[in-house]
Amino acid sequence: MAIWPRPSHENLERHERFVSERGNGRVLLLELGVGEITPGIITLPFWSMTTKLLDAHLLSVNVTGDSAPLQLGSKAEAIQADLGALLSVTRTGDGA
Repeated sequence: MAIWPRPSHENLERHERFVSERGNGRVLLLELGVGEITPGIITLPFWSMTTKLLDAHLLSVNVTGDSAPLQLGSKAEAIQADLGALLSVTRTGDGA
């Protein structure tokens, strides 16, 4: 039995519409706090969209890793940070 249900037809249509409407524009995909347990839900689709969309860029923020996928080259960057602490600094503007 799968823990995560398969994507619904409606969600797949929304995804396809997003890609077709924004395929020629600039897109920033933010992968925030995504772990390595379920890569097929967020990570791999984001990598795929970054590859397919001409002017897309992926920014990943995660406490456990700081390396962007090499196959995406300059279209991806990663920040190793605790997302809660990073957002707290962003809200207060109290960077160290």
